[in-house]
Amino acid sequence: MISISSYKNKNVGILGAGLSGMAAAKILVSSRANIFIFDDKKDKPNFIKKNSWKNYIYWPWKTLTTLVVSPGIPINAKNKHLAIQLAIKNKVKIINELDLFFETKPEAKIVGITGTNGKSTTVALLFHILKYNKIKCVIGGNYGFPACEIKDPGKHGIIILELSSYQLDGAKKLNLDLATITNITQDHLDYHETFENYKLSKLKIINFLKGNGTFILNADNKHLNEILSEKKFKNKNIIKVKEDETFNFVNDNDYLKGAHNASNGSIAVSIAKHLNVNLKKISFAIKNFKGLPHRMEPLYVTDRIKIINDSKSTNGESTAAALKSFENIFWIAGGQPKSGGIGEAKKFLDRVIEVFLIGKSTDFFCKEISKFKKDLQIHNCLSLEKATKLALKNASISNLKNYVILLSPSAASFDQYRNFEDRGNRFKEIVNQQLSESLIK
Repeated sequence: MISISSYKNKNVGILGAGLSGMAAAKILVSSRANIFIFDDKKDKPNFIKKNSWKNYIYWPWKTLTTLVVSPGIPINAKNKHLAIQLAIKNKVKIINELDLFFETKPEAKIVGITGTNGKSTTVALLFHILKYNKIKCVIGGNYGFPACEIKDPGKHGIIILELSSYQLDGAKKLNLDLATITNITQDHLDYHETFENYKLSKLKIINFLKGNGTFILNADNKHLNEILSEKKFKNKNIIKVKEDETFNFVNDNDYLKGAHNASNGSIAVSIAKHLNVNLKKISFAIKNFKGLPHRMEPLYVTDRIKIINDSKSTNGESTAAALKSFENIFWIAGGQPKSGGIGEAKKFLDRVIEVFLIGKSTDFFCKEISKFKKDLQIHNCLSLEKATKLALKNASISNLKNYVILLSPSAASFDQYRNFEDRGNRFKEIVNQQLSESLIK
């Protein structure tokens, strides 16, 4: 484990004991710091000493030098966590786990990728392209390893960091060689309080570029182009890429269907080219890419039927991208709604044949959808199992030559499931059961 000599014998607090909090704790223990850690939702981890695990109220605030805050706890909110208030009162430096990682001074080139939707697919695709072409690389941050658990691949290697708005909001100083924002649409307002705050947290990634760093900008994203044309970004090195330059060989892959993946693909390709991978080698790599689970994931495909697991679509914008990619859709939607409702998905309801609602907010979604397309048949199914079986049944007896069963909820999963992965895995189980009983033809 890498250590940071400047923390030796220093008192450091860690707020939150999730993956990033534990990664921070390990690197600080290795640095021989005196750590104090607490999470009111978790029990003491085994490797943490008993006298280190104590409520933040009892930490030695007057001698604490640093507070490392986990990304789920807002640092800049108006109503601040008590531990953050105590840190401010006692003039304790407040950082997050990403800041701690950069204090290890990694030698590899570092690529930062953020965005409301598509960042994980872009990260995974870029990682695949680089690994396929035998370039040492590792993924960390919001996806892959927590930053402080990344093993630096060295000066000839690449570190790809997926950066959430939570992580960027709390970060103080990152040093990125390359960065991109896939898109910015309204999300996570419960954390950021306003869309403007959320947007500003995403845009911080540009300021975290090194002096000679490069920002990759999707030339077809009007909103981002307007923002990046502002005077304060005038001196930034910005490369604009167009989706149509890579559309054909990106969308030849079934895991990368749709205009949103043309955008994700164009960004990943541009970054790979900037890292000296030639286009022919990139194309070969993309042909062999298997997409991420729960993101437009094909579960079953024939000439007549496609069953798609898009459980990761927890907001209207990501669901809009899914609806835009298909026709004759039997759409399974619903869950814990976000403030934007179905958002941009309303523009593609003409592609939907029937809707099957799940979760505890079926009335909300029924009103939302009916508001934009009154004649659309909507079934209040409540359970995912009932919705899936009914969608399969109604689709099979339709006169359509081809159709799509699409789980793309446009909502969070927490009303019924632990997370979107849990919801997507349950959908897979139901589909597999139907296949094993020969009920899907």
